[in-house]
Amino acid sequence: MFGKNYRRSIYQLALIPIFMGGFTVQANTPIEVSAPEQLIAKVHSATEVGLNWQAPKDVEGITGYRVFRDGKRVGRTKMTFFIDTSASPNVEHAYHVVAVAKGLGRKISLPSNIDSVRTLKNDDNEGLRNGSVIRVGIARLVDHCGTNDIDAIPEQELDTCMDKLIEHYTLREGLADMQAYAARYRRQEDQELIELGKRLFFSKALSQNFDTSCASCHHPAESCGSDGLSLSVGVNANDPDIMGLGRTDGQVIPSVGRSSPQICNTALWVDSMFWDQRVRLREANRDSDVGTVSTADIQTPELAVTRLMNEEVENTDPLRLLMAQAHFPITAPAEMGDPSGFESPQAYREFIAQRLSEEWKPYFHAAFGDEQVSFLRIARAMSAYQASFMFIDNPFFDYIDGERQKLNEAEKRGAMFFYTGAGCANCHDGVMFTPERTRGPLYPQIGAHGVADGNFKNQFRMPSLLNVGITAPYGDKGVFATLERVIEHYSDVTGSLERFYGQNETCGLAQFQHLNAEQCAQVVGDAGEYVLALNAQNRAASDRSDEAIIRGFTPQQVGYLAAFLRALTDPEAIAGSNEINALIPPRDGGPDGHQFDAINKEGEAL
Repeated sequence: MFGKNYRRSIYQLALIPIFMGGFTVQANTPIEVSAPEQLIAKVHSATEVGLNWQAPKDVEGITGYRVFRDGKRVGRTKMTFFIDTSASPNVEHAYHVVAVAKGLGRKISLPSNIDSVRTLKNDDNEGLRNGSVIRVGIARLVDHCGTNDIDAIPEQELDTCMDKLIEHYTLREGLADMQAYAARYRRQEDQELIELGKRLFFSKALSQNFDTSCASCHHPAESCGSDGLSLSVGVNANDPDIMGLGRTDGQVIPSVGRSSPQICNTALWVDSMFWDQRVRLREANRDSDVGTVSTADIQTPELAVTRLMNEEVENTDPLRLLMAQAHFPITAPAEMGDPSGFESPQAYREFIAQRLSEEWKPYFHAAFGDEQVSFLRIARAMSAYQASFMFIDNPFFDYIDGERQKLNEAEKRGAMFFYTGAGCANCHDGVMFTPERTRGPLYPQIGAHGVADGNFKNQFRMPSLLNVGITAPYGDKGVFATLERVIEHYSDVTGSLERFYGQNETCGLAQFQHLNAEQCAQVVGDAGEYVLALNAQNRAASDRSDEAIIRGFTPQQVGYLAAFLRALTDPEAIAGSNEINALIPPRDGGPDGHQFDAINKEGEAL
């Protein structure tokens, strides 16, 4: 990335005087107006980069924009988007734009922010694999690094050792797959559809009582598209505009029984949606095809939705899993609305769709070419918006691509331990860090569905670890506040479960710290006895002794693993980035005045 000095040099170049026939002429004289904002560059291929930005605020007379790559003008447009079709393969390019305004001479605005991206190496990859894999067994550190002691490897040999592990786990090939997959999605993005989806995602008009939006539990500025709560709070919030800590319906036990999954990278999933995979492909990919886009039929908990998705939506539609998923929060009584008074849940969804006011029709016309409103169109638009939450660039991936300085010593040792002795790669292999399957170990359970949550042995879909550094609290019930506590759980599951319930750790979770001990016990309910009994059954059925499944990580090893996991976070996924800000609509109330313009518990805008 270029810094402030680069931006200043552009401004100064624009002020260089040109002497012509005794006259001094200012070339491209900047005008003292705000610059174009939120320039975002996205890789489309080895030679194409898509750009979009926001127009300067409070500026009239803009006639167009000039687009610059690496300081050289490469195009102009009257729109606030541009596709550079002449980029170089496998090169990091830096882009900025300036606005051109009416007036005497040619006047330009100050330059926008600069955004840098690296193009794909080539276009040989069709982009149909997300980087997920399933392997049996893990690598032994001694086979690749000559020792089983992470701390015994000299610092100067860490990169050599890491290269061997990267090759063993085919991480470069997996990363190329994921990057091509993301580029394919970005080539297909429709900005008008995404804009409609963004407005709908933030609209409380999609809830029964006009008090909850999708963004109420999945806000871009919190936890990569979650809410930062252990158990989410949907309808009937005391203050429906509060998001995250402080959002409450006044009940001791939140009515939503699970933690809201992050929205970031949900478009990477190709097999299923939701913690319990209740929306999934009817025929799951074989282990050899894990992570590959499939045209198999979709299965959902509702026959009408299943038929709709398989009969009305093309099986090659990249948004179809997300579209199927979008049907169910709307009809979840604790989340957004209760369809029980309607002929069917689908009838309720169409009621919600037709209830949208006239002010929405221009948005639908811009996205679809006509003003027709249906819930399937609503689902498509929200899915397009949700799919744009693609955040896969992180220090570890940069390291895989050869930028050795992107990881420090602790992060490298953590990566080596992750892929060898810690056993993490048994479940979180590949660059997606999940095989898109359910698997243990058993996590503590609390809340409205703490007992028998409807999933076999409470084994939920293994989450991806991308951006895991910013997605706390962790687990299907948000029971662990830090990565270190998660790692300790994997070190000794039985001891961790006994500690969680014995030391009443529920009271230590941020959402429940204001409760007294008796109220915390209500949040846990019978889940403690249920989970401890279930864990005892699992141990009895295992052919391994308790000692064999206690890994006993040292504090140093826990620190190494946590450092590595935090290196899987895309800086652009952090609240305040241009990419995150672009996912939040202007605080203008939306088309009909029902927009969720979120605030935190202090009343500050998010």
